[in-house]
Amino acid sequence: MGQLFLVYFEGAEFSSALEEMIRDYHVGGLIFYSIAGNIQTLPQVAQLIAAAQAQALVPLWIAIDQEGGPVVRLTEGVTVFPSAMAVAAAGSPAKAEAMARAVGTELKSLGFNLNFAPVVDVNSNPHNPIIGIRAFGSDPKQVTDYGLALWRGYRQAGILCTPKHFPGHGDTDMDSHLGLPRVDRPLEALQTTELRPFQALIRAGAEAMMTAHVVMPALGSVGDSGTKSLQPATLAPEVVSGWLRQKLGFKGLVLTDSLTMGAIARTYGIPEAAELAFRAGADVLVFGADPGFSPAIQKEAYAHLLREFRAGRLSVEQLDRSVERILALKRRYRLGSPCPPFPPSTLESHQALARQIAQDSITLVRGSLPPLAPDPLLITPVPLLGELLQKACPAAQVFSIPLDPTPEQQRIAQEGAQRAAQVLVGSLETWRHPAQRLLLGSLPPEKVIGLALGSPYDAFALPQIPVYLACYGTTPVSLQALLQVLLGQIPAQGRLPVGSHLEGSWSR
Repeated sequence: MGQLFLVYFEGAEFSSALEEMIRDYHVGGLIFYSIAGNIQTLPQVAQLIAAAQAQALVPLWIAIDQEGGPVVRLTEGVTVFPSAMAVAAAGSPAKAEAMARAVGTELKSLGFNLNFAPVVDVNSNPHNPIIGIRAFGSDPKQVTDYGLALWRGYRQAGILCTPKHFPGHGDTDMDSHLGLPRVDRPLEALQTTELRPFQALIRAGAEAMMTAHVVMPALGSVGDSGTKSLQPATLAPEVVSGWLRQKLGFKGLVLTDSLTMGAIARTYGIPEAAELAFRAGADVLVFGADPGFSPAIQKEAYAHLLREFRAGRLSVEQLDRSVERILALKRRYRLGSPCPPFPPSTLESHQALARQIAQDSITLVRGSLPPLAPDPLLITPVPLLGELLQKACPAAQVFSIPLDPTPEQQRIAQEGAQRAAQVLVGSLETWRHPAQRLLLGSLPPEKVIGLALGSPYDAFALPQIPVYLACYGTTPVSLQALLQVLLGQIPAQGRLPVGSHLEGSWSR
């Protein structure tokens, strides 16, 4: 039964607690988090993985979230690629495939064999607080094309990936880490938008999928009692066994998103949620390093499921099918095999690819970009951008602001803008930060070049700014590419991956 469990742990060393989970609970896998203290240096990570695998009777899944952009756990000594939306803006599925192959090669060299990526949610809601630039965009075909490209790249590298979050998290306005989102789109809309990338990946042969903690009434959700109840997809038999397995024909491994996220934890007990997820059809129960929980909850969930199996209330036949899927994939991906190292020249080529994708992604959302003034004023919530600008342009002035600048900070920025000949303004998710949007909207528009440092939707929120660039994230390679465009060293040739019809219709 322990093969169902993919668990998190604390610390950077092979501890007695981790040894107990592997030896006594026979867990199927581990997930690494920087916030849990698992990641310090690459040699330390590799040594920890090797120690864990040496203890396991059945080789472990060693999992990580290494999407690129804002969601990466490894940041030093590896290639950190731009966000998924930047990859789509760069316009090359072939480079996207090469990116996944590069990420997979680097992960495999450390001992990882499972990456919780790519995100194939269609980000159709500009106010989505958790997907945004993690998605390839708002067009289902584009998301499908790039999702397939990354899936192929990971497969070539020998890394199992989990397209996520089925049946789709892109039209939500709530973060499922904090609460339970709901998507009330009709079935026809779900089939042409949300489900389309997953369906294409299933047809292509995807071997694993991760579920979403999202309520979708149009897909149905009926509890074991037969009473109609709105359950998150992860816990809904109608969605996992019904839609994913039966209607879409998925034969691979179904993994849950973390069962300790707020969408689950605020409504269900974690052990009970683990039972419901298994009943719904999940093969692998994932427990992440979410606030408010310790690894002890994983033992409670294990004990609860063991009681249910022994009492005959859970299906042993279903357990056998799940374990068969898990073991078959572990054999196929040769878990426990030696980790192939890669030479420094390979890392250099990966980093060159990351720079190229970033350079190709920078998008002129609107207007005509003027030459950079010799002494521009940069107002930014991202200090690294200011550091990069001042290295390249020593006469530049930089005024750093928080995401929600105070009235005094707004006043100082406005006065500086009045004096400056040219004002560069970095914006970062302004819909969540009204004081930031108020400041940016108050600056003299004839002087301003807007820089969307995260979501390009900022450009639509501030239509009064006549020139707007988007770089789709604050990853260093993206900021460096943005600066190259401002300096006139490369053109802004990215293509906007989200609908521009939103301009002028911002309501929040």
